[in-house]
Amino acid sequence: MKKYEIVKDYVYSQYSKISYEPLKTAAYTHTAMVDASITLLAISRNIRIERAKICALFHDYAQFVDNCPHDQHAKLSSLYCSQFLRQTELFKIYEIDDICYAISRHSFKNKFDSPLCEALKDADVMARFLENPECELSDIEKQRLFKATADIQK
Repeated sequence: MKKYEIVKDYVYSQYSKISYEPLKTAAYTHTAMVDASITLLAISRNIRIERAKICALFHDYAQFVDNCPHDQHAKLSSLYCSQFLRQTELFKIYEIDDICYAISRHSFKNKFDSPLCEALKDADVMARFLENPECELSDIEKQRLFKATADIQK
């Protein structure tokens, strides 16, 4: 989990620079919730835990650091992630591609994709629900939440 810790230190150091306190709090809270949720899903679905947790760290990075529009945040977050992971020289190209692809696709909750993508989508939905159980969920998000909780219970 050494690579995860390096990525976590970087992402959280960038979040610490956010001057608007509610956004900074949301960045830490949501990222930590997605991280915890994807850990459980990775274990239950036999997905590489470290890779999944790195996806969680960067999945909304651009939304929090750049305050970019929601419809652009996944793609931009994946680009930031790719740039950082390459700079560390700790990751193989296929690992970077796998992680960044999942990040770039995590907003497409109504489409089905690779196991890592699905875990990130489901962890994102779980985190939103755990942060606010009264939040509005679409039908597909409800289905994802029910499936994810069932997978964890196995």
